[in-house]
Amino acid sequence: MAKPDRIHAVTSAEMTFDCPCCGKLSRTIFGEVHDPVGSIVVYLCQWTVDGPDHDANVDLLIGPWGDGTTAGDRALVSLLYRRSETSFMAIDAEPRLEKVPGLAAIGLARSEVIGSWIAQSAFIVVDVIWYDDPRVADLLAAR
Repeated sequence: MAKPDRIHAVTSAEMTFDCPCCGKLSRTIFGEVHDPVGSIVVYLCQWTVDGPDHDANVDLLIGPWGDGTTAGDRALVSLLYRRSETSFMAIDAEPRLEKVPGLAAIGLARSEVIGSWIAQSAFIVVDVIWYDDPRVADLLAAR
């Protein structure tokens, strides 16, 4: 199988649950973003369906994957999708580490992301997810 010539998302699992604050249906989707040279970012997006008053979380696990790698090789970058403004903002990722147990050693602070190459990469990855992962359609429809 030939490698794709562009960065692209590959979807994987998803789960639903009741939002702890409002009881509405919430969804978490998982996937990977690959580039042509083989680098991978694992992502999860979490939002409340039909809950436009709730912002959505986008968590990105950055760093190497595969044989011989551990959580110590990866960091978590977290973004908040502001539905009311249809925009993203970096947030402190440390509190979100509980959502990805054992997959990243550290959660980057907002101040470590803003203005860095990490921010540029994170926003490119989010664009790819929004373009390639059809499961975000109900998130976008609830604006």
